[in-house]
Amino acid sequence: MKDQIIDLKGEMSLLTVLVLYSTDMHAIGAALEAKGQQASHFLERSPIILDCQLLGEAGLALDFVELKLQVSKLGFVPVGLRNLWVDAEAKALEAGWALLRPSKQQPVANTPAVTEVNLTPVSPEAVQRLLVLDRPVRSGQQVYCPQGDIVVLQHTSAGSELLAGGSVHVYGALRGRVLAGVQGDTQARIFCERLEAELIAIAGRYRLLDEIESNLKGQSVMIYLDQEKLKIVPI
Repeated sequence: MKDQIIDLKGEMSLLTVLVLYSTDMHAIGAALEAKGQQASHFLERSPIILDCQLLGEAGLALDFVELKLQVSKLGFVPVGLRNLWVDAEAKALEAGWALLRPSKQQPVANTPAVTEVNLTPVSPEAVQRLLVLDRPVRSGQQVYCPQGDIVVLQHTSAGSELLAGGSVHVYGALRGRVLAGVQGDTQARIFCERLEAELIAIAGRYRLLDEIESNLKGQSVMIYLDQEKLKIVPI
């Protein structure tokens, strides 16, 4: 429309959730720096939510100004705080933090997560259970199948993202980021012919490329959860 000024759209985006266990800014800064050294390219300009649920009343002791500086210095884009002790909210707002709605579930420590979005219920016939792609997934593309599996018949490129409520199958090189079980399905799995992904995750538990054993890189593998631990085995 000629007179249109703005357009407000909903979008499902990938976010990182940082769960705080301590209010010690020195310890938080050191932990953030260590994460940055592991994966600075992955974290750069990545939106982040800080979850304060485990702090409880101790959240009153947080230095919110320093916290924002530490997070921004690492390359994250601070989105806001959630589950903050109510008496600390005024102090957080004064420091420039946004306050988000409380999460519905107990957070999982140090795991990337997909934003919690309330969707209008649909009939079972309308839910896509399988998404098959017969072409490569290019850099910058995000493929999302919230309730089912994703099957890629070719390769995925660096900088691409696959997000599936179920499992992910890639019949080629797996690059970029791939997240299976994004709705919490711990039985989801990832299969690929050549493992080169910068990040793999199942139900929020994740590993970076630098953390994967060298003998598994470039190999045909299956990835699954075993008692909360991400396992990678050759196939």
